Amino acid sequence: MSYNIIAETKNGGLILKGRFVDLLKVLLVDDEPNVRLGVKMMIPWDELGLEVIDEGEDGDDGLNKILIHNPDIVIADVKMPGMTGIQMIDAAIKNGFKGKAVILSGYSDFAYAKEAMSLGVKRFILKPVDEDELIECLKSLSAEIIAEKESSIKLQKGSEYLNESAIKALLVGDTSGSDSSALKEYSSGYKFNVVLISSTEKNNFESRQFVLDKIRRQLSEMENVEAVPIDLNGMLAVIFKDNSDESILECMSRINLDYRGKVFAAIGESVTTAQEISVSYRSANEIYSNRFLYLHYGVISAEKIREQSSENAAAPETIAAQIFPFMEINDKERLEGCFARFQESLCKNRFTPEKIRVLCITTVLNTKSLIIKSVGEKKAESFKDDYIVSQIGSLGSLHEIIELMKKEFTEFSDSVYGRTTKSTMERVVQYIHANYNQELRLEMLANIFGYNSAYLGKVFHQYMGDNFNNYLDKIRITEAKRLLAEDEYKVYEVAEKVGYTNINYFHNKFKKYVGVSPLNYKKACLSGEISADEEGKDET
Repeated sequence: MSYNIIAETKNGGLILKGRFVDLLKVLLVDDEPNVRLGVKMMIPWDELGLEVIDEGEDGDDGLNKILIHNPDIVIADVKMPGMTGIQMIDAAIKNGFKGKAVILSGYSDFAYAKEAMSLGVKRFILKPVDEDELIECLKSLSAEIIAEKESSIKLQKGSEYLNESAIKALLVGDTSGSDSSALKEYSSGYKFNVVLISSTEKNNFESRQFVLDKIRRQLSEMENVEAVPIDLNGMLAVIFKDNSDESILECMSRINLDYRGKVFAAIGESVTTAQEISVSYRSANEIYSNRFLYLHYGVISAEKIREQSSENAAAPETIAAQIFPFMEINDKERLEGCFARFQESLCKNRFTPEKIRVLCITTVLNTKSLIIKSVGEKKAESFKDDYIVSQIGSLGSLHEIIELMKKEFTEFSDSVYGRTTKSTMERVVQYIHANYNQELRLEMLANIFGYNSAYLGKVFHQYMGDNFNNYLDKIRITEAKRLLAEDEYKVYEVAEKVGYTNINYFHNKFKKYVGVSPLNYKKACLSGEISADEEGKDET
């Protein structure tokens, strides 16, 4: 079957008025594979000067492939999972799609498909698809497209800004095919920065598109600024020419504020030639790829991240170990500061989202263990560790995770440790009893409670009638006597359980306070020479 529509085909191309034209690209989008196959089989594509370059399985997949291939014609079903064919075409147009659309519609859906009229879609074909009707439709569209191509193919030399395809070529470092006159505005001697802008609206494609379309229009009104959409979600790539770092940061911050923090902007490093624009793009894209770490900034530059990386970052595990002490004394201000340092450390170390989640979950589980030791399993039940862990796995940014942990940890601290009637010294003593089996020094307590160590030592002696070291030793030795009497642990194990890492030091301390060695004390308890009442007396 042959159709002589507007020209004849030759060597995979189209002859139009004596000039060689590439085959027009066609994209098929339908969630039914059999429908796509049927359309492909019934149409003599080559004879019509057409080529099916890809297929979309649903509206979302179709939109992605429209933005990738920029086809001349899209043939799409009206009803599909996810986005409908109408919504898909609408989103594609907002992202710069200029091609033609043919809507396939069942009879019952035909009235619904008429919504597409506002988008300029005037080709509707009822299912089941009639071969002759579709062929005649494609002939007409092909003629329109060829006519438009004839009238629009111009080099547009001397234009002030590059067109979108040339800009995208600059971003990936391909300037070999660009017209030299189009590049004159991007010659050496200027400063260039690439900024990637995205909407942080969640699960709402249309809202994201609306925000980014408005931002693009805003930027188009500025001098020395070019913006093009570059991915499925409408992320904008913006080239600022000869703008200071301060003005770019101010511009992006203002946009972020205008849209109530629902925008994220990654500012690439500064370069000075068109060939280096791709370097700025890559640095911006690296930030964007790591937006899990940086979303809470709203706007962040490669320079800012470089400054952060040059600063010494404390190990996050070290900071995490400070969280529970501040919970236990219900110091909310210091607890908040500890979480801020924890987040800063994770950012500076530039850990992957997976590693960050593991570190945060580990912190939650370690804290739960310390809570159980401090107040027992019953009271520890109100610490919502299962909920926190499940949320850590699903939240989309480091900042959201930190805010969740801070909220839950603080609320638990308030409910269990928030005893405002206790004096500071009572809390110090409480802390010693809860942590005697850990490394514990007066300097550490002073740091936790916000005192000078010498002053704390003096006040502690006045309050307890004994100095800190003696008091701590007595608590440890009392617990050691209880464990030795139970005969469940060896002497070195008892030493470790009560906070002594050196067995000889433990031996000397025990003999000083009890009068006999730990081993002889254990034997005396087992033989009955020392009664349970006597060995259980608290030395403190």
